[in-house]
Amino acid sequence: MDVNFLLDSAKKVCGVEYDKDLAPRLGVKPSAISNYRKNVSHPDPVVCATLAGLTGVPLAKVLGVIGEARAISREEKAVWRKLAATAMALVIGVGLASPAHVQAAEPGHSSAHTLYIMRNG
Repeated sequence: MDVNFLLDSAKKVCGVEYDKDLAPRLGVKPSAISNYRKNVSHPDPVVCATLAGLTGVPLAKVLGVIGEARAISREEKAVWRKLAATAMALVIGVGLASPAHVQAAEPGHSSAHTLYIMRNG
C-alpha cells in the first residue's frame, strides 16, 4: 500500500475519476495531489485523517504509509512500516476478539428500546 493506492481508493469511494475532483474532498489544491503522487510532498495529518475516513483504512496505517514515504533513512522507513503493520494487526485482533453477535440484555422488549451489551468472554 502506498499514497497512490490511498488516493485511488479515495477517488473510487468518492465516485470521481480525476485527482482534480478529489482535491476539494481532501481540502487541498489539485497540485497538492500531483505532488503527493510524485513524492515531492506528502499529505499532512489532517489529509491523512480524511483519507482514512474515506477509504476505511485505519488512521495509524495511513500515517505509517505516509511516514514511510516521507522517511529518508532505511531505518526510519522500517519504523514507519512497523507502525503500519502494528495498526493492521490491532484492527484484525479487535475484529477477531469481538463477538459474532450481541444479545439484548432483556429479551422480549421492543427493538426501539432495546439495550445491547457487548462483553468479552
